Amino acid sequence: MLAVASLFKAKRPKASSRGFTRFLVLVPAYKEDAIIKYSVGKNMHARYEYPREQFDLVVIADQLQDETKKELKQMGALVHQVSFDKSTKVKSLKSAINTYSKGYDAVVVLDADNVMEKGFLFKANQWIQSGARAIQGLRKAANANTSTALMDGLSETANTEMLCKGANRLGFSSKLSGSAMVFDYNLFRDTINQCEAIGGFDKEMELILTKQGEFIHYCSDIAVLDQKVSSTSAFTKQRGRWIEAQYTFFKKSFGESLRYLIKGNTDFFHKVMQLALPPRAVAPFAMILMMGLGWLIGSGLVLISATVAFTALTLSYLLVLPAKDLLGQSVKIAASIPQIGWAAFKALLLMGKSKQEFIHTQHELIEV
Repeated sequence: MLAVASLFKAKRPKASSRGFTRFLVLVPAYKEDAIIKYSVGKNMHARYEYPREQFDLVVIADQLQDETKKELKQMGALVHQVSFDKSTKVKSLKSAINTYSKGYDAVVVLDADNVMEKGFLFKANQWIQSGARAIQGLRKAANANTSTALMDGLSETANTEMLCKGANRLGFSSKLSGSAMVFDYNLFRDTINQCEAIGGFDKEMELILTKQGEFIHYCSDIAVLDQKVSSTSAFTKQRGRWIEAQYTFFKKSFGESLRYLIKGNTDFFHKVMQLALPPRAVAPFAMILMMGLGWLIGSGLVLISATVAFTALTLSYLLVLPAKDLLGQSVKIAASIPQIGWAAFKALLLMGKSKQEFIHTQHELIEV
């Protein structure tokens, strides 16, 4: 249903231009010296598109080199130094928002590797001025240099089409993706200060926002270039962190979501039910295994159910993914499926570790 809904035209809030929103752009950076210098260099060019006095770009520097911090300041960025026994994005964002506490109307959250596309702040300004308070932008794949990066990019595209665009078309909030996010300043400050997540803070924010009746808009015009993981080891670490967060928040929120559903909050209930879905990198393999199991034990019910689920999942991918990419990269995609499946399985084994500490995924510097 989400895949079909994503095909329909978006209903945009009416944009207005009542002056300029003052943005606080927050960029957590943990041991990302090379990539943060590159992305900040690109992002500070926003001063040529949006009035420079109307935004501050703050790099939240966690274990960055002194020379890196010096260069970032020379580029015009502000540097907020943090140090924790156990680093997390939530801790970094809390520290920054409670330090830069005055004079801002809205917050933009980027990853260290994100490069804002032209017009990002102008378009974000229009949405904020129209009354939107929570916005998820588009994260475009900046690279497809390996089969892992290609599959990572296709997976995110499918998620975005269904869980961001499709959800909005059906009247539900978009999912949050951790970056390319824009919020009303006070809303972000109040929400992030409630978060405690070690990993998956975006999932925690989704639940807090929808529980209190805030609607999360999806806007494909507000876009960043996002580096995709290039190796299966990085893919495993990243997915392990995401899967642990997903199921932890599902278990915590399921009972509460039923109570809110009775009260009429279908948006919060829908968001919790999304957390119950198997990860897209794991789901196809799980369904194939169930089909094999059904055949081995002679259970028609298991075999038919798994076959129907696998067919539905395949059709949803075909609906939302660009046909040009699927056809042009079909050989590369087919060859990478086994290793991606194995990497996704290994990610399940990292769930326990992810509960105890933030597992950092190192980005490779790929100039775009």
